[in-house]
Amino acid sequence: MPLLKKLALLIAVPFVAGLGIVGYFAYQLNQKVELAAPIEFHIGPKTSLFGAIEQLENRSIVQYPLAARVFGRATAYFTGKSIQRGVYEIKPSMKLYEVIAQLFSARALQTVTVTFQEGIPLRKYADIASEKIGFPKQEFLRILFSDSLRKARKITSATVEGYLMPNTYEFYKHTPPAEVIDKLLDEQDEFWASLSASSSSSGTLPITRLQALTMASIVEAETPVDDEKPRVSGVYWNRFKIGMKLEADPTVQYALDMQYPKRESRRLLYRDLEIDSPYNTYKYTGLPIAPINSPGRAAIRAALAPEAHNFYYFVAKLDGTNTHTFTRNGAEHQQAVALFRARRRVAQQKG
Repeated sequence: MPLLKKLALLIAVPFVAGLGIVGYFAYQLNQKVELAAPIEFHIGPKTSLFGAIEQLENRSIVQYPLAARVFGRATAYFTGKSIQRGVYEIKPSMKLYEVIAQLFSARALQTVTVTFQEGIPLRKYADIASEKIGFPKQEFLRILFSDSLRKARKITSATVEGYLMPNTYEFYKHTPPAEVIDKLLDEQDEFWASLSASSSSSGTLPITRLQALTMASIVEAETPVDDEKPRVSGVYWNRFKIGMKLEADPTVQYALDMQYPKRESRRLLYRDLEIDSPYNTYKYTGLPIAPINSPGRAAIRAALAPEAHNFYYFVAKLDGTNTHTFTRNGAEHQQAVALFRARRRVAQQKG
């Protein structure tokens, strides 16, 4: 065989073979996905291209994973893009290449705005998140109360109560519970890191994060007024320093809710103050063993930097301002309580 023919054959064989492979991949990429109805597919922030394809393969959506990987890698190379996190709708009419291309387009389903208010407990987070984002509440709670989560986050208290950060967030619909929880924990970690970075110049108390969050949760439960939070914090730290019981009503409410989860919320009775719980600050001196809710930024700052004063008592004014009367001793406190009760009687008569 002449040399020229041999060279032509050497070139033609791999060329034809390459065309065959390209044609075979093209055939596979043009096949419709096997779906009976539209589904939603979630891509998390740490999901890789091949990880996403593997998930689609495991759900029997991708029948030709090699073709999908080659097309995906080529798309990433020629567009300079990565797959975008979010929730995507995959329809039965879509072809395989359309499914993969969509992951680079950022045409995810719309996000939902979710607000977690300051001072709510873990179970309220579960109620709000499951309703707004759309996932089973029990799965959210299972992760929240798991030992593995606490160990991974190096949280030493019995639960992650107090470590989730109240705020308004944007989530994709049906974001997995674990990803939502990570975001809420990360948000407080970042805030705490910013506080730690500035603590040397702000005159904050030399206390642990757990102590700060526990005190902050009490302050959060006592007053909704941010300007008043440092003063309330000062009252409790004054008591703490002299070994006086904190006697914070919200800690008793929390202890009752822990012991009787289905109870209806009501005003405390004197017999409630006897509940035997490490959260009961009427029964035990010092801080409770852990936070009683999720404090916001203002309450955390107040716990770390309380107002310096000589008040040891406070009671609600009931004048429509949501503020309190602060007093230095028992006699002054009883006068303030008498005014509180008088105003409450008037309000009950009007109501």
